[in-house]
Amino acid sequence: MDSINSYLFISSMLFCLGLFGVITRRNAIAVLMGVELILNAANINFVAFSKFNGMNIDGHIFSLMVIVLAAAEAAVALA
Repeated sequence: MDSINSYLFISSMLFCLGLFGVITRRNAIAVLMGVELILNAANINFVAFSKFNGMNIDGHIFSLMVIVLAAAEAAVALA
């Protein structure tokens, strides 16, 4: 079961959980955890579309940039 649909399903579930966490939480740390889930869902999409589009390296590079962005966001928010 190695199709793009399985990756998109997992990604959409992560996105929905992250969006639910952002909308329902009042604590800033919990909201940031929801944002991290949303960014991880985007990373799964980048890598999945990269894999099923002829193994371009572009999706992996964008995924690394999103990881750096998430780390910087967490460092600034927790400081």
